[in-house]
Amino acid sequence: MSPLTICLRKEVLSMVKSWLTMLQRCISQEQNLNKLDEEADLFNAILEACDDGILISDVHGMVVFVNKAYVRVTGIQKEQIVGKNLKELLEEGLFNIAVSLMVIEQGTSISKIHKYATGKKALTTANPIIDTQNQMVGVLNSTRDISSLIQMKNELEETQKISKKYVEELRHLRQLQMQKDGFIFRSKAMVNMIDLATKAAGYDSNILIYGESGTGKELLSSFIHNHSPRKDGPYIVVNCAAIPNELFESELFGYLPGSFTGALQQGKSGMFELADGGTIFLDEVSELPLPVQSKLLRVIQERELFRIGASKPTKIDIRIIAATNKALLNEVKMGKFREDLYFRLNVFPIKTPPLRERKEDIEDLVLFFLERLNKRYKKNVNITREAVECLKSYSWPGNVRELQNLIEYMFIINPFEEIDIEQLPTHFFTEHLLEKEDVKDPKASKLNHIMDHFEKKVILSTLKSYQSIRKAAEVLEVNPSTLSRKIKKYGIDHDIN
Repeated sequence: MSPLTICLRKEVLSMVKSWLTMLQRCISQEQNLNKLDEEADLFNAILEACDDGILISDVHGMVVFVNKAYVRVTGIQKEQIVGKNLKELLEEGLFNIAVSLMVIEQGTSISKIHKYATGKKALTTANPIIDTQNQMVGVLNSTRDISSLIQMKNELEETQKISKKYVEELRHLRQLQMQKDGFIFRSKAMVNMIDLATKAAGYDSNILIYGESGTGKELLSSFIHNHSPRKDGPYIVVNCAAIPNELFESELFGYLPGSFTGALQQGKSGMFELADGGTIFLDEVSELPLPVQSKLLRVIQERELFRIGASKPTKIDIRIIAATNKALLNEVKMGKFREDLYFRLNVFPIKTPPLRERKEDIEDLVLFFLERLNKRYKKNVNITREAVECLKSYSWPGNVRELQNLIEYMFIINPFEEIDIEQLPTHFFTEHLLEKEDVKDPKASKLNHIMDHFEKKVILSTLKSYQSIRKAAEVLEVNPSTLSRKIKKYGIDHDIN
């Protein structure tokens, strides 16, 4: 054996490295051949003790050693590989790649997954063996059985598929439940809102729902109550904007018999008492008069109230949910809303997103409203794709309430079984064109382009219902020759007279 100092990287155990150092020292002392033989035996024993398969080749790719673990991991017998060149074995198809040859060529450590002719797979890491002159003298190849890892990977992938299936099923069931609660959505904004509401429902903390009109604040309040521990208790809705100022105190806090002129002889319980053990929803809370705000603050702080004319308080157990379409902090700055009450109500704020921020929900909402109307009136009205796209382009200042009202309006006026784009109010169509359409003729004005587009749509829709140009012209109240000229102008394919 020629004198070497063998430095093994990564996979080589520290005791192997120590042995190689001793091996170099022994070889440099030619008279100590017996010690060299002993150390060589130790080296072989160490390599055979490795759980990973070990293959050592020289710098020309000749295999000089494989241990028992290599035979076990790869299924290749020692006599098939020891003393043979890796290039020849690669050509014979004993394995699909020879990592040791790559290391000889590139001079760096390489890891690859091997496929062997035996059908087995293994992860191989090959490292160059460097002598004291910093020259490569061979390659040490460590091969690890990864069949169990592959099995675990396959099992994990299967588990993930099953998990994904269950998640989809749960999502579908949750969507069905949300429909029962009145929610139709798929947008991320609504998912986040429902998640927040679900978390808040389990606690008695006061909630402030804020958002534009028509975004479903009352619906969300009802959802929170129905998913709370108070769901079996009363749920009282108070529209603060609908109560006259002079009746606020009596309506909210009640009164004793004979408290004022016109009072009922038996007295009256207020809204807060009626909500005892449950939830009270204060819609448009910004409309509360300042004197009532002071009394409400005491109700929140002390969990008690005074009826009008009472000298003793009435204890109550309620959960307060308030809602507003105004910026309450601005109301506070203007002196219209008490700051201390604002912070008492705003313990857990939730925003209801406007429809323009959840346009991916519009189609589902449209179909839901149409389905409900069809069931109610035993009809089968549907809507075209283009009409839905037009609705998606609209800004919806009135939010979901405006959309619901529009669908009901078009359902009523629609003479056919399908709602098309020309049946939409003009401002819907115009806004859609302003967002989606480009004027191809630079000399044409945007207004003329929109008018032409709309006129073409009306003619197409009429011709679809009335195959005769004469009849269509009669319905549109134009001369048939005028209609024929416009059909030609817009390139409408219609050859029935």
